[in-house]
Order: sequence, then structure tokens, then C-alpha cells
Amino acid sequence: MIHIMRLPLTRCLIAGLIAACSFGVNAKQMRVSSFEPAKGFFSQTLQAWIDEVNPKLSKGNRFKLYPGSILGAPPAQAELVAKGVADVAFVVPTYTAGLFPMTTVAEIPGIAGDAATGTKVLNTLNAEGLLGNEFSDYKAIALFTTPGYRIFSADRQVKMPGDLSGIKMRSPSPYGSQLLNQLGASGVPIPAPQVYENIERNVVSSAAWTMDAYRTFRLYEVAPNVTNSRFIATPLVFLMNKKTYDRLPAKDKAAIDDMSLAERSAWVADRIDRGEAEIEKAMRENAKINFVDLTEEQKAAWDASFKDARKLWLSGKPENASKVLKRALEIASR
Repeated sequence: MIHIMRLPLTRCLIAGLIAACSFGVNAKQMRVSSFEPAKGFFSQTLQAWIDEVNPKLSKGNRFKLYPGSILGAPPAQAELVAKGVADVAFVVPTYTAGLFPMTTVAEIPGIAGDAATGTKVLNTLNAEGLLGNEFSDYKAIALFTTPGYRIFSADRQVKMPGDLSGIKMRSPSPYGSQLLNQLGASGVPIPAPQVYENIERNVVSSAAWTMDAYRTFRLYEVAPNVTNSRFIATPLVFLMNKKTYDRLPAKDKAAIDDMSLAERSAWVADRIDRGEAEIEKAMRENAKINFVDLTEEQKAAWDASFKDARKLWLSGKPENASKVLKRALEIASR
């Protein structure tokens, strides 16, 4: 048997463990997951949130960002939070079909031309209980949307819906694929980090996405044509593990509550819209990038091409989906 009195180092280690336990069972580093690279917009937005909230937390409780899919692939982010692998994560609800069905109402063309509008729609629906229990297993930090998506194309300038006929195109979601399929394109869901490679290898020749993604994933190198179509948006959310939140001291919960949902979602949306405008301005100064600004006639043609988009979204949804859609359209029109 080893006698502790003869081993000062062992005694120090035991003392250290006792001290660590005395420091507080709740003290921990909380992992924040983002599938974007560290310099990506949403990784930087999460880091800004971390920098603001950390000083307000109890000693030892700190959030730390793990960007670049370190903790898991893009479609796995919601599960990472649910299982506690990540304490907070940047989640794209459309990557997990069926998990957040009502939240996808923001995808319907005409609802979210910019992030501010889409974010107002989702947060109002959530506050009114119309999103049901979609986030009941989590602590929702921010609920927001992208602006309406542009079309980025490698080999053609897309002006009319018919220009998409016969091409394979990166789609943001199963619903997005259905919309594109109605236009004669083949919608292919591809996770964000893999889009560049798939365009470069000609697996797809176009992508529906935001200007931020265009810059973050360097799509301008492989898809120099940009169409200002704004035909679909994507809902996004920062989710926190509920058990992690529940274990925190009241002071820490209050600090996180003060930086969650309506006010924080609007803060994210404002960053998105300002960033989108700044990136577009910078990209327009690049002579190698061709912007297609739609005429009123062309816009009308795009609107007409999506006349069945609402019916398509309602297909297979629960009965209350029509109420959610009606309310979303009311909020968006204000």
C-alpha cells in the first residue's frame, strides 16, 4: 500500500482535487459549436455574444467557441446540443427534416426578403406559441433568418426562372429543392462547407445562398454570376442545452436571459442585414463578378413561378400549419 505521507506530490494532487471541488460543481467551460470557420459571419457573431456574456457570469463559468465543425458536422448541430456534446450551437433547422417543421415557414418566398423581417416573423410566432414545442427541449438564445437568397452561378447569368431549367443547383433544404424542381432545376441539398468543392467539380453549377456565404466560402472563385432574386430564406437559431442552463446559478441564468430571444435575435438580424449590404457593395467593385439586377417584369415572372409555394409548404404539415402561415404573412406585411 502506498503511504500518502511519503508522497508529497500525490498529496498535492489530492489537495488540488479537493480545491477544485470546493470551487463549485457548477463551474465549467461551456462549448459553443459552429460549423463555419472562425472568420465566418456566424462564428464571429457567436464570438461577439460570448465576449459580451462571459464577464457577466460567475467565476469559472465561461463559454468558448469551437468553430469549423470541430465538434460535429453541420446537420449534427442540434443533436450535439441535445446530447450535451456542445452546450450551445449554431443550428440550421432545415438541416434536420421534420424536427422544426413550423419554423420552416420562413422559407416560403415572399415572407423574408431581409433578415429583420424574417426574424420578426419567427420571434412573434414563437412568442404567440404558434411554433408549438419545437424548442421546448432547448434554451433558445436567438431565433432569426437569413435574407432572401441570391442565385450564384458558375456558367450562366440567371435572369428568368426558365434559365434554371435542366441545371443541378445547391438547395438550402428539402423544401428549397421542391421549389427548384418546379422550375425545372434539380435541387441538391449540400452542407455549407462542401458547396465550393461541389461547384468546382461540376457536381452542381449553381447555388441559392446569401452574400455572406458567398464571401465566407469563397464561392466568387467558382460562381462569378450573382442574381438578385431573393426567392427563399433560411431560418437559423442559436440553441443551448437545457440541462446546462438549468444547472447554472440564478445570476448566470439571468445574464443569459437578458441576452436571449427577441432583443438578441433582432441584434443578430441587424448584423446580418448590414453585413449583407456591405459584402454586396464590396463584391460589386470586383470586375470579375457579374451582378444580375432583375427588372420589374423579371421580378413578376419569378413571383408567378412560385404561385404554388404556399400550398407546397402546407403539404404534409399538421392542421395548425395553415394558421401559422396566415399569421406569418400578416406579420411580414406590417
